[in-house]
Amino acid sequence: MGKEILVIGHQRPDTDSIAAAIGYAALKNELHQGGFQAARCGKLNRETEYVLSYFDVTAPPLVNDVRTRVKDVLDGGLLFIHPEATVRQAGIFMRQHGVKTLAVVDKDRHLLGLFTVGDLARLLLEAWDTGNVPMDEPVQQVMQRDNLVVFHQDDLITEVRQTMLETRYRNYPVVDDDHCLVGLIARYHLLAMRGKRVILVDHNEKSQAVPGIEEAKILEVIDHHRLADIETAEPVMVRNEPVGSTATIVSKMYREQGLEPEKGIAGVLCAAILSDTLLFKSPTSTLTDKEQAGWLAGIAGIDVNDFGRDMIRAASSLVGRSGREIILEDFKNFNFGGTTVGIGQIEIIDSGTLPVSRQELLAELEKLQVERNYDLIVLMVTDLMRNGTELLFTGPQARAVERAFNVAAGAGSVFLPGVMSRKKQVVPPLQRLLQK
Repeated sequence: MGKEILVIGHQRPDTDSIAAAIGYAALKNELHQGGFQAARCGKLNRETEYVLSYFDVTAPPLVNDVRTRVKDVLDGGLLFIHPEATVRQAGIFMRQHGVKTLAVVDKDRHLLGLFTVGDLARLLLEAWDTGNVPMDEPVQQVMQRDNLVVFHQDDLITEVRQTMLETRYRNYPVVDDDHCLVGLIARYHLLAMRGKRVILVDHNEKSQAVPGIEEAKILEVIDHHRLADIETAEPVMVRNEPVGSTATIVSKMYREQGLEPEKGIAGVLCAAILSDTLLFKSPTSTLTDKEQAGWLAGIAGIDVNDFGRDMIRAASSLVGRSGREIILEDFKNFNFGGTTVGIGQIEIIDSGTLPVSRQELLAELEKLQVERNYDLIVLMVTDLMRNGTELLFTGPQARAVERAFNVAAGAGSVFLPGVMSRKKQVVPPLQRLLQK
């Protein structure tokens, strides 16, 4: 991945997060002739794998963090010299290109040493005493080869900056995994440095964002969730609408520009709407979602109802999954007034599709609560046929669930008829109680 602007969704991405990134990056590339790259922040879930495979769309590359690394600040220039070149040739080369440091590499570009204008000056000064000016000596005889400070292209800039302050050389060679030269980095690179540029889709909460987001330059936010705590250094374009899916907003933006997404992209956007609205059964679903899904389905050549059922059936197959894998399938972190809350959600067609018992799921929730120090951890088991959700919960703030949903103290679980949405029906009442 080069210098493109990343379009990326939340950690533990669901279908909407992936589809919105793919669709919006494609729209931006069409409008601006390239420069945007869809990305993902985590492993694909089973539903998203099914959707991408069905429409033959390539999964976005994985991005583990957006912290600035050495390779992000290199300017693309790559000057070097071979060891058999003479001192005279090295000096002429420096003068022609206006540089003061040359990397010395072999024929495969492996770093061998450095030759600097300081080395050249030292040789000339020594020649005053000896009368022997070594201008025709090969560089390999006089280059610096010992105790070089070398950076790897994936080193973090925060660590590199400290090393530069401690050593204060003019230039530092940068290598890849094979110790091949990829460039030279200097202090001016740090002065001109800017964070990676990103567009956030399907979230605006720091705890859900790709690690290192505080170092990045956020350009836009496209989302359908509550406004949270993402901060920017300057005004940015934010589009936040009360619809059932971020893919719905992306679809609207295509139509506003008089454009149609490609067939495969239309398909994944439609699938994301169906997924996030639970086939329009979720209370977050709107007429706008239905309208956009219908438009996208026409482009993709699918029947909304038939495809939606097949997608949910493929996604609800949890055979072979452990309790922890089920809990973390679609899991989000929240911070409500200093209270740390984790809420996972799975959709099933009937209770018989769960490969593990409720007792095992509760035990795994208790382990996760201790390991990650949650104040409250919740799993929503949403049953599409029963049109409701079973909540499994534990943690020091479990009382908030009991109060929010009128649950008997110490129960640890409750079935809530009509509750289908984490965003609209579970998060708001918990937030109101925990932020008091």
